Amino acid sequence: MPSQIPPQWMAYISLILYGLYLIGWHVFQRTKRVYRLFYRTSDIPLKQARLGRILYRHKRDPEEISRREDFVTMDDGFISKEVLKGPEWQIYTLDKKGAVFVETPKPLSHYTIDKYPFVYLPIFEEGIRVAEIDLESYLSLGDQLEVDYKPPRCLFFTNTARCASTLFGSMLQHDGHSTVIGEHYALTVLSIGLKDGYWTDNVSIYTGKVMDVERLLPTTIKLIRKCIPSNHLLVFKGSSAEVMLVPYLTRQFPEIKHVFMFRRKAIPSVERVIARDPSQYLLLQLYNFSPFLATQFGFIVANEGALQRQLKPTHIKEFAMLVYGGSYMIYKQNKDSYDFPIVWHDQLIATPEKILAPIFAEIDIPESCIPDAVARMQRDSQDSTFLSREKLQDIPITEMTPELKASLQRYAEKLQMEPDVVGLEA
Repeated sequence: MPSQIPPQWMAYISLILYGLYLIGWHVFQRTKRVYRLFYRTSDIPLKQARLGRILYRHKRDPEEISRREDFVTMDDGFISKEVLKGPEWQIYTLDKKGAVFVETPKPLSHYTIDKYPFVYLPIFEEGIRVAEIDLESYLSLGDQLEVDYKPPRCLFFTNTARCASTLFGSMLQHDGHSTVIGEHYALTVLSIGLKDGYWTDNVSIYTGKVMDVERLLPTTIKLIRKCIPSNHLLVFKGSSAEVMLVPYLTRQFPEIKHVFMFRRKAIPSVERVIARDPSQYLLLQLYNFSPFLATQFGFIVANEGALQRQLKPTHIKEFAMLVYGGSYMIYKQNKDSYDFPIVWHDQLIATPEKILAPIFAEIDIPESCIPDAVARMQRDSQDSTFLSREKLQDIPITEMTPELKASLQRYAEKLQMEPDVVGLEA
Protein backbone atom coordinates (compact mmCIF):
# COMPACT_ATOMS: atom_id res chain seq x y z
CA MET A 1 0.00 0.00 0.00
CA PRO A 2 1.30 3.53 -0.73
CA SER A 3 2.63 5.40 2.30
CA GLN A 4 0.50 8.19 3.69
CA ILE A 5 1.57 11.78 2.94
CA PRO A 6 2.95 13.38 6.15
CA PRO A 7 0.64 16.09 7.63
CA GLN A 8 3.31 18.76 7.20
CA TRP A 9 3.55 18.05 3.47
CA MET A 10 -0.25 18.11 3.24
CA ALA A 11 -0.15 21.53 4.91
CA TYR A 12 2.31 22.83 2.31
CA ILE A 13 0.20 21.40 -0.51
CA SER A 14 -2.94 22.93 0.99
CA LEU A 15 -1.36 26.38 1.12
CA ILE A 16 0.00 26.08 -2.43
CA LEU A 17 -3.43 25.09 -3.75
CA TYR A 18 -5.09 27.93 -1.90
CA GLY A 19 -2.45 30.33 -3.19
CA LEU A 20 -3.29 29.21 -6.74
CA TYR A 21 -6.97 29.78 -5.99
CA LEU A 22 -6.19 33.33 -4.84
CA ILE A 23 -4.18 34.02 -7.98
CA GLY A 24 -7.07 32.79 -10.11
CA TRP A 25 -9.52 34.88 -8.06
CA HIS A 26 -7.51 38.07 -8.62
CA VAL A 27 -7.11 37.36 -12.34
CA PHE A 28 -10.86 36.94 -12.60
CA GLN A 29 -11.35 40.23 -10.73
CA ARG A 30 -9.18 42.00 -13.31
CA THR A 31 -11.28 40.45 -16.07
CA LYS A 32 -14.41 41.79 -14.40
CA ARG A 33 -12.88 45.27 -14.22
CA VAL A 34 -12.31 45.21 -17.98
CA TYR A 35 -15.90 44.04 -18.46
CA ARG A 36 -17.17 46.90 -16.30
CA LEU A 37 -15.12 49.45 -18.20
CA PHE A 38 -16.50 48.18 -21.51
CA TYR A 39 -20.11 48.27 -20.28
CA ARG A 40 -19.61 51.44 -18.20
CA THR A 41 -20.60 49.81 -14.91
CA SER A 42 -17.39 50.49 -12.98
CA ASP A 43 -19.09 52.94 -10.61
CA ILE A 44 -21.89 51.87 -8.29
CA PRO A 45 -24.84 54.25 -8.78
CA LEU A 46 -25.88 56.45 -5.87
CA LYS A 47 -28.03 54.65 -3.26
CA GLN A 48 -27.45 51.29 -4.93
CA ALA A 49 -25.32 48.20 -4.34
CA ARG A 50 -23.50 46.03 -6.85
CA LEU A 51 -25.15 42.62 -7.06
CA GLY A 52 -23.15 39.44 -7.68
CA ARG A 53 -24.23 35.94 -8.65
CA ILE A 54 -22.19 33.27 -6.83
CA LEU A 55 -20.38 30.98 -9.25
CA TYR A 56 -18.11 29.25 -6.74
CA ARG A 57 -17.28 29.46 -3.03
CA HIS A 58 -14.09 28.38 -1.29
CA LYS A 59 -12.32 28.94 2.05
CA ARG A 60 -8.85 27.80 3.04
CA ASP A 61 -10.30 26.36 6.26
CA PRO A 62 -13.83 26.46 7.76
CA GLU A 63 -12.57 28.56 10.68
CA GLU A 64 -10.86 31.15 8.48
CA ILE A 65 -12.16 34.72 8.82
CA SER A 66 -14.76 35.75 6.23
CA ARG A 67 -13.35 37.70 3.28
CA ARG A 68 -14.50 38.76 -0.18
CA GLU A 69 -12.17 36.17 -1.72
CA ASP A 70 -14.47 33.42 -0.39
CA PHE A 71 -16.79 33.92 -3.38
CA VAL A 72 -16.20 33.92 -7.12
CA THR A 73 -19.04 36.04 -8.48
CA MET A 74 -20.40 37.35 -11.75
CA ASP A 75 -21.87 40.86 -11.88
CA ASP A 76 -25.66 40.74 -11.91
CA GLY A 77 -26.62 44.40 -12.05
CA PHE A 78 -27.46 46.68 -9.16
CA ILE A 79 -30.07 46.74 -6.41
CA SER A 80 -31.33 49.49 -4.15
CA LYS A 81 -29.30 49.88 -0.98
CA GLU A 82 -32.63 49.76 0.87
CA VAL A 83 -32.86 46.03 0.09
CA LEU A 84 -29.86 45.40 2.39
CA LYS A 85 -32.01 46.42 5.34
CA GLY A 86 -34.12 43.31 4.82
CA PRO A 87 -33.89 40.26 7.11
CA GLU A 88 -32.35 37.95 4.48
CA TRP A 89 -29.33 40.16 3.77
CA GLN A 90 -26.41 39.66 6.20
CA ILE A 91 -23.24 41.70 6.51
CA TYR A 92 -20.52 39.18 5.60
CA THR A 93 -17.21 41.01 5.78
CA LEU A 94 -15.51 44.39 5.68
CA ASP A 95 -12.25 45.57 4.20
CA LYS A 96 -10.86 48.90 3.05
CA LYS A 97 -12.46 48.45 -0.37
CA GLY A 98 -15.97 48.18 1.03
CA ALA A 99 -18.60 46.01 2.67
CA VAL A 100 -19.80 42.65 1.34
CA PHE A 101 -23.31 41.37 2.11
CA VAL A 102 -24.67 37.87 1.55
CA GLU A 103 -28.30 36.94 0.95
CA THR A 104 -29.36 33.90 2.96
CA PRO A 105 -32.50 31.75 2.63
CA LYS A 106 -33.65 32.69 6.13
CA PRO A 107 -33.21 35.69 8.43
CA LEU A 108 -30.30 35.85 10.86
CA SER A 109 -32.65 35.11 13.77
CA HIS A 110 -33.05 31.58 12.38
CA TYR A 111 -29.33 30.80 12.77
CA THR A 112 -29.24 30.64 16.56
CA ILE A 113 -26.34 29.11 18.48
CA ASP A 114 -28.25 25.99 19.56
CA LYS A 115 -28.62 24.99 15.89
CA TYR A 116 -25.59 26.73 14.37
CA PRO A 117 -22.67 27.09 16.84
CA PHE A 118 -20.78 29.27 14.32
CA VAL A 119 -23.07 31.52 12.32
CA TYR A 120 -20.37 32.27 9.77
CA LEU A 121 -20.69 28.71 8.43
CA PRO A 122 -24.33 28.82 7.22
CA ILE A 123 -23.93 32.38 5.93
CA PHE A 124 -21.03 31.15 3.77
CA GLU A 125 -22.50 27.77 2.82
CA GLU A 126 -26.10 28.87 2.19
CA GLY A 127 -25.39 32.25 0.59
CA ILE A 128 -27.50 32.89 -2.51
CA ARG A 129 -26.14 36.19 -3.83
CA VAL A 130 -23.67 38.83 -2.70
CA ALA A 131 -23.91 42.62 -2.75
CA GLU A 132 -21.15 45.18 -2.36
CA ILE A 133 -21.09 48.83 -1.32
CA ASP A 134 -18.26 51.21 -0.45
CA LEU A 135 -17.58 52.07 3.18
CA GLU A 136 -19.09 55.56 3.04
CA SER A 137 -22.33 54.01 1.76
CA TYR A 138 -22.03 51.43 4.54
CA LEU A 139 -21.85 54.17 7.16
CA SER A 140 -24.79 56.06 5.64
CA LEU A 141 -26.80 52.83 5.68
CA GLY A 142 -26.10 52.55 9.40
CA ASP A 143 -27.35 56.10 9.93
CA GLN A 144 -30.70 55.06 8.44
CA LEU A 145 -31.17 52.10 10.77
CA GLU A 146 -32.98 52.23 14.13
CA VAL A 147 -34.63 55.56 13.31
CA ASP A 148 -38.16 54.20 13.83
CA TYR A 149 -37.21 50.90 15.45
CA LYS A 150 -36.39 50.17 19.07
CA PRO A 151 -33.43 47.76 19.12
CA PRO A 152 -33.45 44.71 21.38
CA ARG A 153 -31.69 44.56 24.71
CA CYS A 154 -28.14 43.30 24.08
CA LEU A 155 -25.48 41.27 25.85
CA PHE A 156 -21.96 41.18 24.41
CA PHE A 157 -20.34 37.90 25.44
CA THR A 158 -16.55 37.66 25.08
CA ASN A 159 -14.29 34.76 26.00
CA THR A 160 -11.17 32.74 25.28
CA ALA A 161 -10.80 29.66 23.09
CA ARG A 162 -11.94 26.25 24.41
CA CYS A 163 -13.71 27.55 27.52
CA ALA A 164 -17.19 26.09 26.80
CA SER A 165 -18.37 29.47 25.56
CA THR A 166 -20.58 27.78 22.94
CA LEU A 167 -22.19 25.75 25.73
CA PHE A 168 -22.75 28.88 27.80
CA GLY A 169 -24.13 30.64 24.73
CA SER A 170 -26.59 27.80 24.12
CA MET A 171 -27.66 28.05 27.77
CA LEU A 172 -28.63 31.68 27.10
CA GLN A 173 -30.72 30.78 24.02
CA HIS A 174 -34.44 30.53 24.83
CA ASP A 175 -37.13 30.91 22.19
CA GLY A 176 -39.49 33.74 22.97
CA HIS A 177 -36.99 35.40 25.30
CA SER A 178 -33.51 35.55 23.78
CA THR A 179 -31.63 35.11 20.50
CA VAL A 180 -27.97 34.08 20.65
CA ILE A 181 -25.84 34.47 17.52
CA GLY A 182 -22.54 32.60 17.63
CA GLU A 183 -19.38 34.27 16.32
CA HIS A 184 -20.54 36.68 13.64
CA TYR A 185 -17.37 37.25 11.65
CA ALA A 186 -18.22 40.83 10.68
CA LEU A 187 -17.29 41.66 14.28
CA THR A 188 -14.24 39.40 14.19
CA VAL A 189 -12.99 41.18 11.07
CA LEU A 190 -13.06 44.46 12.99
CA SER A 191 -11.44 43.09 16.14
CA ILE A 192 -8.62 41.14 14.46
CA GLY A 193 -8.04 44.03 12.04
CA LEU A 194 -7.73 46.28 15.08
CA LYS A 195 -5.17 43.96 16.70
CA ASP A 196 -3.18 43.59 13.50
CA GLY A 197 -3.17 47.30 12.71
CA TYR A 198 -5.30 46.92 9.57
CA TRP A 199 -7.96 49.32 10.87
CA THR A 200 -6.16 52.51 11.83
CA ASP A 201 -6.64 56.25 11.82
CA ASN A 202 -4.80 56.48 8.50
CA VAL A 203 -6.54 57.76 5.41
CA SER A 204 -7.74 54.93 3.13
CA ILE A 205 -6.23 54.86 -0.35
CA TYR A 206 -9.61 53.64 -1.62
CA THR A 207 -11.88 56.29 -0.12
CA GLY A 208 -9.51 59.13 0.80
CA LYS A 209 -11.10 59.14 4.28
CA VAL A 210 -10.38 57.69 7.69
CA MET A 211 -11.95 54.25 8.18
CA ASP A 212 -11.43 52.84 11.63
CA VAL A 213 -13.31 50.68 14.11
CA GLU A 214 -14.76 53.71 15.89
CA ARG A 215 -16.72 54.56 12.73
CA LEU A 216 -17.48 51.06 11.41
CA LEU A 217 -18.58 49.30 14.60
CA PRO A 218 -21.93 51.11 15.17
CA THR A 219 -23.22 50.25 11.69
CA THR A 220 -22.09 46.64 12.09
CA ILE A 221 -23.91 46.26 15.41
CA LYS A 222 -27.08 47.80 13.95
CA LEU A 223 -27.01 45.53 10.90
CA ILE A 224 -26.61 42.37 12.98
CA ARG A 225 -29.52 43.27 15.27
CA LYS A 226 -31.72 44.94 12.63
CA CYS A 227 -34.49 42.32 12.60
CA ILE A 228 -34.40 41.01 16.16
CA PRO A 229 -37.70 41.74 18.01
CA SER A 230 -37.49 44.72 20.33
CA ASN A 231 -38.81 42.70 23.27
CA HIS A 232 -36.06 40.09 22.95
CA LEU A 233 -32.56 39.87 24.32
CA LEU A 234 -29.87 39.57 21.63
CA VAL A 235 -26.61 37.93 22.72
CA PHE A 236 -23.57 38.58 20.57
CA LYS A 237 -21.47 35.50 21.36
CA GLY A 238 -17.99 36.38 20.11
CA SER A 239 -14.79 34.54 19.36
CA SER A 240 -11.68 35.14 21.47
CA ALA A 241 -10.88 38.27 19.43
CA GLU A 242 -13.97 40.39 20.10
CA VAL A 243 -12.81 41.37 23.58
CA MET A 244 -10.94 44.18 21.76
CA LEU A 245 -14.27 45.81 20.88
CA VAL A 246 -15.56 46.19 24.45
CA PRO A 247 -14.00 49.66 25.10
CA TYR A 248 -15.54 50.94 21.87
CA LEU A 249 -18.95 49.48 22.68
CA THR A 250 -19.04 50.93 26.17
CA ARG A 251 -18.57 54.39 24.66
CA GLN A 252 -20.91 54.01 21.70
CA PHE A 253 -23.58 51.70 23.15
CA PRO A 254 -23.50 52.19 26.93
CA GLU A 255 -26.76 50.24 27.29
CA ILE A 256 -25.17 46.99 26.06
CA LYS A 257 -24.20 44.67 28.90
CA HIS A 258 -20.95 42.69 28.93
CA VAL A 259 -19.89 39.31 30.28
CA PHE A 260 -16.56 37.47 29.96
CA MET A 261 -15.80 33.74 30.25
CA PHE A 262 -12.48 32.01 30.83
CA ARG A 263 -11.04 28.58 31.56
CA ARG A 264 -8.20 27.66 33.88
CA LYS A 265 -5.33 25.47 32.66
CA ALA A 266 -6.52 25.31 29.04
CA ILE A 267 -3.21 25.43 27.12
CA PRO A 268 -3.42 21.75 26.00
CA SER A 269 -6.96 22.19 24.68
CA VAL A 270 -6.03 25.33 22.74
CA GLU A 271 -2.94 23.60 21.35
CA ARG A 272 -5.18 20.88 19.87
CA VAL A 273 -7.24 23.54 18.09
CA ILE A 274 -4.11 24.95 16.44
CA ALA A 275 -2.75 21.47 15.64
CA ARG A 276 -6.08 20.56 14.00
CA ASP A 277 -5.03 22.61 10.96
CA PRO A 278 -1.30 22.08 10.22
CA SER A 279 -1.37 24.79 7.56
CA GLN A 280 -2.47 27.27 10.22
CA TYR A 281 0.65 26.44 12.23
CA LEU A 282 2.79 27.11 9.15
CA LEU A 283 1.07 30.46 8.68
CA LEU A 284 1.74 31.39 12.31
CA GLN A 285 5.43 30.73 11.70
CA LEU A 286 5.28 32.74 8.46
CA TYR A 287 3.67 35.63 10.37
CA ASN A 288 6.89 35.98 12.43
CA PHE A 289 8.76 36.56 9.19
CA SER A 290 6.17 38.60 7.27
CA PRO A 291 2.75 39.52 8.71
CA PHE A 292 1.77 40.94 5.32
CA LEU A 293 2.51 37.72 3.47
CA ALA A 294 0.85 35.50 6.09
CA THR A 295 -2.37 37.52 6.08
CA GLN A 296 -2.68 37.13 2.31
CA PHE A 297 -3.89 33.62 3.15
CA GLY A 298 -6.41 34.87 5.73
CA PHE A 299 -6.70 36.97 8.86
CA ILE A 300 -7.19 34.32 11.52
CA VAL A 301 -3.40 34.05 11.69
CA ALA A 302 -3.37 37.61 13.07
CA ASN A 303 -5.73 36.80 15.95
CA GLU A 304 -3.04 37.89 18.42
CA GLY A 305 -1.02 39.90 15.93
CA ALA A 306 0.32 42.60 18.25
CA LEU A 307 1.45 40.07 20.88
CA GLN A 308 3.01 37.81 18.29
CA ARG A 309 5.03 40.65 16.78
CA GLN A 310 6.35 41.46 20.27
CA LEU A 311 7.10 37.96 21.53
CA LYS A 312 7.96 36.07 18.31
CA PRO A 313 6.74 32.62 19.43
CA THR A 314 8.27 29.61 17.67
CA HIS A 315 6.76 26.58 19.46
CA ILE A 316 3.13 25.54 19.03
CA LYS A 317 2.61 25.79 22.81
CA GLU A 318 3.79 29.40 22.71
CA PHE A 319 1.32 30.16 19.92
CA ALA A 320 -1.40 28.42 21.96
CA MET A 321 -0.49 30.50 24.99
CA LEU A 322 -1.08 33.75 23.08
CA VAL A 323 -4.43 32.58 21.72
CA TYR A 324 -5.41 31.36 25.18
CA GLY A 325 -4.26 34.32 27.25
CA GLY A 326 -4.53 37.29 24.92
CA SER A 327 -8.22 37.85 25.62
CA TYR A 328 -7.63 37.53 29.38
CA MET A 329 -5.10 40.38 29.30
CA ILE A 330 -7.51 42.65 27.40
CA TYR A 331 -10.32 41.69 29.80
CA LYS A 332 -8.23 42.67 32.83
CA GLN A 333 -7.35 45.99 31.22
CA ASN A 334 -11.07 46.75 30.75
CA LYS A 335 -12.54 44.89 33.72
CA ASP A 336 -14.62 47.88 34.83
CA SER A 337 -16.59 47.73 31.56
CA TYR A 338 -18.15 44.37 32.49
CA ASP A 339 -21.50 44.00 34.20
CA PHE A 340 -20.95 40.51 35.66
CA PRO A 341 -18.17 38.68 37.47
CA ILE A 342 -16.04 36.53 35.20
CA VAL A 343 -17.72 33.22 34.31
CA TRP A 344 -15.23 30.44 35.03
CA HIS A 345 -15.50 27.24 33.01
CA ASP A 346 -15.02 24.93 36.00
CA GLN A 347 -17.62 26.73 38.09
CA LEU A 348 -20.21 26.68 35.29
CA ILE A 349 -19.72 22.93 34.85
CA ALA A 350 -19.77 22.19 38.60
CA THR A 351 -22.62 24.50 39.73
CA PRO A 352 -24.53 25.68 36.62
CA GLU A 353 -27.66 26.77 38.50
CA LYS A 354 -25.63 28.96 40.85
CA ILE A 355 -23.83 30.65 37.95
CA LEU A 356 -26.88 31.08 35.72
CA ALA A 357 -29.42 32.38 38.27
CA PRO A 358 -27.99 35.90 38.83
CA ILE A 359 -27.19 36.33 35.14
CA PHE A 360 -30.69 35.28 34.05
CA ALA A 361 -32.20 37.66 36.61
CA GLU A 362 -30.15 40.60 35.32
CA ILE A 363 -30.90 40.00 31.62
CA ASP A 364 -34.59 39.14 32.14
CA ILE A 365 -34.57 35.47 31.16
CA PRO A 366 -37.15 33.71 33.38
CA GLU A 367 -35.81 31.52 36.16
CA SER A 368 -38.02 28.74 34.79
CA CYS A 369 -35.61 28.47 31.83
CA ILE A 370 -32.69 27.36 34.02
CA PRO A 371 -33.51 23.58 33.99
CA ASP A 372 -33.65 23.64 30.18
CA ALA A 373 -30.33 25.52 30.12
CA VAL A 374 -28.67 22.98 32.41
CA ALA A 375 -29.98 20.11 30.30
CA ARG A 376 -27.89 21.39 27.39
CA MET A 377 -24.80 20.17 29.22
CA GLN A 378 -25.77 16.64 28.18
CA ARG A 379 -24.54 17.12 24.61
CA ASP A 380 -21.50 18.55 22.88
CA SER A 381 -22.53 22.11 21.98
CA GLN A 382 -20.13 21.97 19.00
CA ASP A 383 -21.22 18.53 17.84
CA SER A 384 -20.77 17.82 14.11
CA THR A 385 -18.43 20.80 13.68
CA PHE A 386 -14.68 20.89 13.09
CA LEU A 387 -14.21 21.78 16.80
CA SER A 388 -16.28 18.97 18.29
CA ARG A 389 -14.82 16.93 21.14
CA GLU A 390 -14.83 13.88 18.87
CA LYS A 391 -12.71 15.66 16.25
CA LEU A 392 -10.17 17.09 18.72
CA GLN A 393 -9.76 14.41 21.40
CA ASP A 394 -7.25 12.27 19.48
CA ILE A 395 -4.99 15.13 18.36
CA PRO A 396 -1.69 14.72 20.24
CA ILE A 397 -0.06 17.60 22.11
CA THR A 398 3.64 18.28 22.48
CA GLU A 399 5.72 17.51 25.55
CA MET A 400 6.18 20.21 28.17
CA THR A 401 9.93 20.65 28.70
CA PRO A 402 11.50 22.77 31.50
CA GLU A 403 12.71 25.31 28.92
CA LEU A 404 9.27 25.56 27.34
CA LYS A 405 7.62 25.89 30.74
CA ALA A 406 9.94 28.77 31.61
CA SER A 407 9.08 30.47 28.32
CA LEU A 408 5.34 30.08 28.96
CA GLN A 409 5.74 31.50 32.46
CA ARG A 410 7.30 34.62 30.92
CA TYR A 411 4.36 34.81 28.53
CA ALA A 412 1.97 34.46 31.48
CA GLU A 413 3.53 37.48 33.19
CA LYS A 414 3.12 39.50 30.01
CA LEU A 415 -0.51 38.38 29.74
CA GLN A 416 -1.23 39.21 33.41
CA MET A 417 -2.24 35.60 34.10
CA GLU A 418 -2.06 34.34 37.68
CA PRO A 419 -0.22 31.01 38.24
CA ASP A 420 -3.39 29.19 39.34
CA VAL A 421 -5.17 30.39 36.19
CA VAL A 422 -2.55 29.43 33.63
CA GLY A 423 -1.64 26.18 35.39
CA LEU A 424 2.15 26.51 35.26
CA GLU A 425 2.92 26.52 38.94
CA ALA A 426 6.57 25.88 39.80
